[in-house]
Amino acid sequence: MAKLARTIGISRIGAEFGDSTQANIIYRVTTRPEGATKYPYLVVSHLDKGGNFGADLVQVRDPRFRDRQLRKKARSGLGIEVSTYPLRKMNSYAVAKWFSDVKELYSFCKSSGCQLVLVSEATSIYEMISGACFDSILKNCSIDPKRYWQELQSWLDLKLQNRVYL
Repeated sequence: MAKLARTIGISRIGAEFGDSTQANIIYRVTTRPEGATKYPYLVVSHLDKGGNFGADLVQVRDPRFRDRQLRKKARSGLGIEVSTYPLRKMNSYAVAKWFSDVKELYSFCKSSGCQLVLVSEATSIYEMISGACFDSILKNCSIDPKRYWQELQSWLDLKLQNRVYL
C-alpha cells in the first residue's frame, strides 16, 4: 500500500500496527507504547467507545457535530478524524449533508485548536483515494486544500517530534 500511496500522490499513510513495520507509515495504536519504538505512531481513540481524550486522535464515526462530549473535552492539539468511507454508500442528500457537517466540524477545529484529519479508511489498494480526490473533497467542504495539507503536516510533525525512536 505504501508504494501505491506514493504513486497516487500521498507521501504518508496510516495503518493499524501489525507484526512488521515499513517506512513512511504512521502506525495507529490504541495505547501508548511503554518505551522507545522503531516506528512513528499516533494513539487513536473512538468517540463512540467512550473517547479517550488523552489520545492524539479521536475518531468520529458521524461528522454531524452535535456531540457534547467532544465539544466539552476537545483540547488544543487534538486530532479529530472523520472517514470518507461512508460516502460510498450514501444517497445524494446524505452526501450533501456529510459535506456540510464536515465543514462545520472544520470550523470547530479551527476555533478550538484541534486538527481535522480526513481518512479514507482503505483496507486494500482498491479502496485508496488519491491526493487529487482528497483535494476535491476538501474544496466541496469549503476548505483550502493547500492550507489543510500544510496544517496537517505541521500537526503530524508536532505529534511525532517528541516520541523516542530506536
